[in-house]
Amino acid sequence: MPGKDEFSPVFFSAAADYVYFLERGYADKPLLKLIGDRFGLSRRQRHILFRGFSTGRDSLRRRSRLLKSIKGLQVHLDAYNVILTVMNHFLGNPLFICTDGLLRDVGENHGHIRDSRRFQRAMEQVCSWLAAQEPEAVLAVFDSPVSHSADHAGRFKACMDAHGLSGDTDLARSADYVLKRRSEGIIATSDSVIIDATATPIVDIPRHTLETAFSTNFPDFTQPPD
Repeated sequence: MPGKDEFSPVFFSAAADYVYFLERGYADKPLLKLIGDRFGLSRRQRHILFRGFSTGRDSLRRRSRLLKSIKGLQVHLDAYNVILTVMNHFLGNPLFICTDGLLRDVGENHGHIRDSRRFQRAMEQVCSWLAAQEPEAVLAVFDSPVSHSADHAGRFKACMDAHGLSGDTDLARSADYVLKRRSEGIIATSDSVIIDATATPIVDIPRHTLETAFSTNFPDFTQPPD
């Protein structure tokens, strides 16, 4: 779980400076080091800062495309992005609502799924939420370079079938490449690279899944800190 100082006043002061300079065109990664060093941020806090805060313009543009209802729509699922976010909640890793309204984490899985039981639980939770929303169909795209991706795709398809979901799973060298080219339906991802490359509406499945199932309250960077 997040440490008591992870979202401290010092962290939010650093975030204010970080966004201030982002707004003025500074490159994010050099800026992250500068701000992180100045405020003495931990490695995890720097990761949260990098993933959690965007310019006002980028944040507003992404939030404007977020949909809550997917009923009757085709859903193109960034499978690992969605499932691992839910899994990281089960692992106790920090999750937070970013300035663009999307739920993200600091799990840093790096292409390895080390907890098969919690990964399966996350798949089941995602499928359960999807089934309740009654989409037209779901296409879940898995990144083939991830270890055991074919097995994961097969297990997710079995989970979809068990929940009565229409659709299929797919293996791709890069899920980003596939999803950035979707022009119909809705995309389920928190990956800003995908979101910013397409005008397709977005759904935040991990946030809806966890808030629905567990009434979870996450740190919310769209709101001023207390």
